[in-house]
Amino acid sequence: MTTDVLAPCLVRAPRAGARLRLLCFHHAGGGASFFASWQGRVPAGVDVLPVQLPGREGRFRERRFQDVGEAVAALDGELGALLDAGPWAAYGHSMGALLAAGVAAARLRAGGRGPETLFLGAYAAPHRTPTLPRPDAYDDVGLARALVDFGGLDPVFLEREDWLRVLLPVVRDDLRICASHRRAGLPDPGDAGARLPVRAEAFTGTGDALVDPEGVRAWGRYVRDFRLVSVPGGHFFPREAPEPFFALLNRSLARLVAAPPGAPPAAPG
Repeated sequence: MTTDVLAPCLVRAPRAGARLRLLCFHHAGGGASFFASWQGRVPAGVDVLPVQLPGREGRFRERRFQDVGEAVAALDGELGALLDAGPWAAYGHSMGALLAAGVAAARLRAGGRGPETLFLGAYAAPHRTPTLPRPDAYDDVGLARALVDFGGLDPVFLEREDWLRVLLPVVRDDLRICASHRRAGLPDPGDAGARLPVRAEAFTGTGDALVDPEGVRAWGRYVRDFRLVSVPGGHFFPREAPEPFFALLNRSLARLVAAPPGAPPAAPG
């Protein structure tokens, strides 16, 4: 597998000798640091590659996306050569699930290599009730309090207007990405023949007050092979309850790593 392709959206170069690339797409208002500990938690042979959107962390000076179609086109352009070079999977958390699915669909439309598995976390299927509020649903104070309520923001931010002035514009632009979901390039959920020819596993937190599990289950209308996985924790279950989450995720990753090159992996048990 080639390792000499470094996309601007990646925080580090791919590792040599990996059996599987795991591209990780972060939540609204978040960044690639959400996945900082993942490389040490996944099976050997899996290369965790966090994707960093512009306008935050190490890319804070860059123009942010506000439209999912623009974001998906840019990510597909930057990552396409790497994804076509060998087996890959994707994990997207909350907003990142929409981006991961969009990139997978774009690769397949271009005749490129699709993901071995699409892992979707804490996000309802796009045609269902939106997981996240619209960008204009709250004023700044209301938005900050909403983020605190579902675990996306430390309450200390409510006392730091200077921090909120930096964070909230990022969150609002990410909410604009989510609100533009019809431009993600995903198939019509009412057309069974148009479903993406990939396997997807969608994770829902048993204590997630933001996401309806049936909304997460509805991702099954976008792919040909689907599994819904319930895990302990709230909206940010990989951070709140990492042990049970990684036990389930790693079971699937281990199957992908063990599959002979070119062979379809065994179905999840």
